[in-house]
Amino acid sequence: MALSPRSSSTLQALRIAFRNIFRNKVRTAITLAAIAFGGISLILTGGFIRDIFEQLREATIHSQLGHLQVYREGFYEKGTAQPFQYMIPEPEKVRETIAATPAVSFVTPRLEFSGLLSSGETTTSFLAQGVDPAMEKRLGTFVVMAEGDYLSAGDRYGAILGRGLAASINVKVGDTVTLLTNTRAGSINAIQIKVRGIFYTFYKEYDDRALKIPLETAQELLQHDGIQSLVVVLKRTDDTEAVREKLAASFAETRQPIEIKSWTELAEFYQRVVDLYSRQFNVIKAIITIVVILSIGNTMSMSIYERTGEIGTVMAIGSRRRSVLQMFLLEGLVLGILGGLAGLLLGILLAQIVSFIGIPMPPAPGSTVPYTARIQVYPGILGFALGLSIVTSIISSIYPSLKASRLEIVDALRHNV
Repeated sequence: MALSPRSSSTLQALRIAFRNIFRNKVRTAITLAAIAFGGISLILTGGFIRDIFEQLREATIHSQLGHLQVYREGFYEKGTAQPFQYMIPEPEKVRETIAATPAVSFVTPRLEFSGLLSSGETTTSFLAQGVDPAMEKRLGTFVVMAEGDYLSAGDRYGAILGRGLAASINVKVGDTVTLLTNTRAGSINAIQIKVRGIFYTFYKEYDDRALKIPLETAQELLQHDGIQSLVVVLKRTDDTEAVREKLAASFAETRQPIEIKSWTELAEFYQRVVDLYSRQFNVIKAIITIVVILSIGNTMSMSIYERTGEIGTVMAIGSRRRSVLQMFLLEGLVLGILGGLAGLLLGILLAQIVSFIGIPMPPAPGSTVPYTARIQVYPGILGFALGLSIVTSIISSIYPSLKASRLEIVDALRHNV
């Protein structure tokens, strides 16, 4: 007899649950495979999406934005229209305050402006950054030099151009181009520079407009010795919000008119990608949940049908309906734990294999750079996969368990006839 009147205790019910699970090895194997498949799918999909997020995050930080950008208060809202009215006051003092923070790796100044770039008879618009060449090179670990070399500190009249910008006016390394822009006083000023290198980043839109020149050259061109922003690079990306809050409190205490923006506030493209993939992952999680619930529910319903007579016999000799309910719920719990653990082990193994090989990916929308994706295994997705396996197993066992516990004894016994 598969059931016993002494199964009222949890331990006895658990022992019987294990025994009943393995009575039909084929059906149990199919159910465990379905649960494990759900866990594997979550681990691989979640790890893949997390890797995309992390690579895009680091590309955003280390090609353009840094972790934090520090401006004069009001610059982010009004500085585009009146850039010279929102230069950072006492930039060296502000820089020293930031650099003294232990989590900060380094700070680099920038002076941004726009204008016209000419080569021969060809003219196009540009967005330029006056930078500290040495510090900007440390920041731009995701900036790839397609041709030529990066800016050097001793080259006052050299520049590097984005690949799209260089192509639009058909210039190469070694060519001389003219920058034309408005000065602080409103007059027009021009300067000739030599193209030292052509670069590209993850973002095609940025490469189509960007050029970089030494900060001193930008100040000479604009006839202004100030800077608009300080780009802060941290030792760890995870410290971004903590450092931002700490610096904001420090500047507020000294009443300095400074505002700080984190890279997440400035990276609109990154936020759109995260939102898109997060919604897709939620759909995948919902599909996996439905598959697991249906699979386990089917297994439990078939088990009840096959053992209807046994259930009637046990209740006829004194076993309570509560004990029958408990036993079937425990069966679902055990299936969830076993299937979830199997999914975790296989998911981690497959993730390691796929990551070792790599997944060649085409350029993302708005990019021209292919990349190699991997599967990141992290505690959050492992806990979620195991928890989902267990929870869905219990949920899918509720209805069959209630159905079994509410069987009429006479009807159940008649099933044996």
